[in-house]
Amino acid sequence: MTLSVCIPIYNTDVRALVEELCAQISKIKTAQIDIILIDDASDVAFRQGNHYDHPNVHFIQLETNIGRSKIRNAFLKYSNAEYLLFIDGDSTVLNPSFLKEYIDYLLQHHNIAILVGASVYQDTTPDLQYRLRWKYSTSRESLSFEQRIKLQDAGFKTNNFLIQRSVFEKLPFEEKLLGYGHEDTLFGLQLMAKGIQIEHIDNPVWNFKLDTNSDFLKKTDNAMANLLWIFTYYKEDIQLLEKNKLLHYFMSMKSFWPGKFALRVLAIQKPLFLRVLQTGLAPLFLFDLYRLGRLYQLNKDPQYYLR
Repeated sequence: MTLSVCIPIYNTDVRALVEELCAQISKIKTAQIDIILIDDASDVAFRQGNHYDHPNVHFIQLETNIGRSKIRNAFLKYSNAEYLLFIDGDSTVLNPSFLKEYIDYLLQHHNIAILVGASVYQDTTPDLQYRLRWKYSTSRESLSFEQRIKLQDAGFKTNNFLIQRSVFEKLPFEEKLLGYGHEDTLFGLQLMAKGIQIEHIDNPVWNFKLDTNSDFLKKTDNAMANLLWIFTYYKEDIQLLEKNKLLHYFMSMKSFWPGKFALRVLAIQKPLFLRVLQTGLAPLFLFDLYRLGRLYQLNKDPQYYLR
């Protein structure tokens, strides 16, 4: 069995992560494992720090930034492995048997298409400037193994998942999606549409790096634009409205006058929402209202998402 651990890098120090994975690889005799690092035109300091000279590590430097979808697809070019395991560069592996658990699962279960290990966030509440991202991720995104088993079609995330090469070759990430947000949503819904089984393993990585409230709000704008793009071009192919509650509420509200008026009010209040959300003290329902208002504003001018 062959496995490539695929780590996309952008302005992240991956040395501790790679050293831990290399130590684990040296103890595994039941599979051939390598690590592929693709740097998406990071700053010079990160390029130099992450450059490895190790028999199990292959480092590829991109001169121009190609984005979250294209860089994941690019790993197919540099790996011949039967399975690809994707881990975000800002992840931390605390389980000393992390790779072994994946290999053991593959040896015990044949013809696995997708196997999700997921990621979790710190238990302790961070400083206020990081609170929004942490609160949203721990409440909405970071599901326990038990929750993932119960909700088999829960939102798919790209950090810490394993995919069979033959499946990935037939279903790559959508490269027309730009910037941050929802390339994983689309990928997961495409898997469902094609009847590809997503299996789960209790083998998470930790995400200790958090965006500031301001940075997360900027990323959220791009994510809303991507969500509208997906709905425009894929609404007949996937169950986006059924699976994305925010978009479902937005489309329902804009279909009748009182709802459309409420959306307009939310959009007008953008400066107020930003001030409150940037404090890190706001409840998540205010973040949801802010996102509904942004969807309304972006939807009014398709040039922002039909790129």
